[in-house]
Amino acid sequence: MPAHSTRAPEADERFFAALENGHPIRTACAMAPYARRCVYRWRKTNEAFARRWATALAMAVDLLADEADRRGRDGYDEPVFYEGEQCGTKRRYSDGLLLARLKALKPEQYRETYTATGADNRPITVRIRDFELEWLVADLAQGKPVDLDAVSPRIRALLECGTAEAGHSGTADPCAPCAASPGPPLVEKRESPRANNRLAAAPKPL
Repeated sequence: MPAHSTRAPEADERFFAALENGHPIRTACAMAPYARRCVYRWRKTNEAFARRWATALAMAVDLLADEADRRGRDGYDEPVFYEGEQCGTKRRYSDGLLLARLKALKPEQYRETYTATGADNRPITVRIRDFELEWLVADLAQGKPVDLDAVSPRIRALLECGTAEAGHSGTADPCAPCAASPGPPLVEKRESPRANNRLAAAPKPL
């Protein structure tokens, strides 16, 4: 049957009935029959046609959601064949459909990515503080020596490179010594007791 370029009440009913039952636009146009370019033009220029189109799609979404729920929750029968002939059925369940339904109902819990927002959907600013480094800088500001054995390897590397102090950021070489005023040493190195014992136990030259 050739596609029509003019509307008719009976053709409208067939078109929207197909949409309500979850058929794609191409199939609905073939059942009317309408030309696809015409139905898109009518939706754009005719407000009543556009409203009924939207209503039909909403009904289709509900219908398809119910079917997805049924297949995911209650399962469906899949035929089993033996030597080319059906000999029974097997109950199948669709975990993918069930998970998709859960994502639609509770996206904040089941979807893969989630964007957290504050009041009025404003972005949230997250500040990550390095308390160990803050305490270290506070001790340095007060002129206290720093025990390398008491800090983490990450902070120890910063100290040995000279980047823990803010004044080092302006030097050409980040590992160059800082030309600060004389004062107590910034890093206090301590000999371990094991090293002292080895020195004491070493034989003295004759």
